[in-house]
Amino acid sequence: MKIAILNYHRMGGSGIVAYEIGRAMAEEMGHMVHFVGLEPPFRLGEQYSDRIKFHKVWLKDYPVFNYPPYTLALASQLSELIVKCNIDVIHSHYALPHAVAALLARDIAGRDVKCITTLHGTDITVVGAHPTMKNITCHALMKCDAVTAVSNYLRKETEEIFGLPEGRVQTIYNFLNPEFFNPALNRKARLNPENDFVCLHISNLRQVKRPLDVIRIFYRLQEKSTRPMKLWILGEGPMQSEMMALAASLGIEDKVRFMGIFTNIGSIVASADLLIMPSSQESFGLSALEAMACGLPVLAARAGGLPEVVKDGETGFLFPTGDVGAAAKKGLQLVQNPSLLRSMGKHAARHAVEAFNMDTIVHQYNDLYADAIAGKRKGEQPSST
Repeated sequence: MKIAILNYHRMGGSGIVAYEIGRAMAEEMGHMVHFVGLEPPFRLGEQYSDRIKFHKVWLKDYPVFNYPPYTLALASQLSELIVKCNIDVIHSHYALPHAVAALLARDIAGRDVKCITTLHGTDITVVGAHPTMKNITCHALMKCDAVTAVSNYLRKETEEIFGLPEGRVQTIYNFLNPEFFNPALNRKARLNPENDFVCLHISNLRQVKRPLDVIRIFYRLQEKSTRPMKLWILGEGPMQSEMMALAASLGIEDKVRFMGIFTNIGSIVASADLLIMPSSQESFGLSALEAMACGLPVLAARAGGLPEVVKDGETGFLFPTGDVGAAAKKGLQLVQNPSLLRSMGKHAARHAVEAFNMDTIVHQYNDLYADAIAGKRKGEQPSST
């Protein structure tokens, strides 16, 4: 099978999952995988092989355009790839612009290539649902041969927003590669020689992640803890300066470390003790799964698809979004009770591998591709609204 994968290259759950699907399809399933985009996927780096290729999309600047026409350039160059490499399946991550570009490329090429789209969240709940984009998003969702969502929450949201028939969107959960996220990657002796209790936050530091709440929650935890504590921040984003200012105003700037962006973060995650994830919106929460796989309990907001990932009271604690007091109260149970922290961490690691098993989910995608090629398709018409 020859597969083209379209995704954003930046750090984030969608790009990471797209890369891992492609890598597994090539290495485990023996398919030929072509990544197509402005830059290689975040974790691809130079890991090309006979079965993994990257094709850069080139943009043409022209004064008449207010912005470079990425969608059109992608569709045009993808149509050439379809013919040249005899592509069987295009797997788009994000409905806009990738699903639209895939459908246009198929029309241009005049080939019976199958179009699969995986929805990751904001492409539906923010961009796709906007009145200026709703019709084209709905059109793409109905014209694709199959559509998946990364959580039941997102599937239901998509069906409701666009009035899609039941079964048009199916849930296939995100997963991770256990080789890169597991408790054995712990490097506490090197990364935390003082053996402080380490809280961790991983995100793009945007408002939707509520990064200031991370600082506030950590402040309350360290204030009542008898053990020295640190906060590690993995990622970069627009609210970093506000986080630093808040930490300074609370007098904890020396306990907060902004670590930036790393391609491979498994050893850092496994060396922490607790993940803090107070997002106001998460379609899945890949960072929560990565932390759990490394043996960390997760302190997360009860938002979006997070309750499908974090089992409240078993692999971590959930709290109402924005309720810093409730978060700190629950988090303190883990900070002050080492045995509870260990037992929850072990349960989290086991749950991550069992419920979000990489081999199982990769086979679900492989079966989806095969069904599409065989002409199997669910849900033909949107319901009237």
